[in-house]
Amino acid sequence: MGTIEDYKNRSLLCGIRKALDILDIANDLPIQDDRLERVMEKIRAFEPICIAIAEASELIRSSRSVALGERVCRELHPDSEATQSVFLDELAEAMIRSGHARPATVDESVLALQQHSGHPLIISKVSGRYQEICASHLPTCVFWKAEKQGLHCLKRRHGTKA
Repeated sequence: MGTIEDYKNRSLLCGIRKALDILDIANDLPIQDDRLERVMEKIRAFEPICIAIAEASELIRSSRSVALGERVCRELHPDSEATQSVFLDELAEAMIRSGHARPATVDESVLALQQHSGHPLIISKVSGRYQEICASHLPTCVFWKAEKQGLHCLKRRHGTKA
């Protein structure tokens, strides 16, 4: 799983890039390829879950700090559609301090996610806690690319999209 420090200094982007590169050639790799197994191990460490807006709203409301910022992986795909992530608690505070997010109210954060209603919401663990809610972009998201390759990593809650 990524850590708050990985998010703050953007070092997790290197790992995401490597994972995307491997997933892009996954069809040409043997089924038991070690690279695919390592990618899946790293992806599953985030314990990503597709959640509905109601659950996202409740998580935001119960957080002590909330921040809004561009989804982290968009740096790898600057031409992709812009969507936002909501960062919670310690991750929110770190992202604000590092200039990668701005403080946000509960209502503002929920509205930002609702504005991206065509994008499935994924919550991920960062430093051992669920602290990032991302309005994912299916064509570029590492989780969705893994799913497309048949490498199931996303848990789904009732009422979620995709």
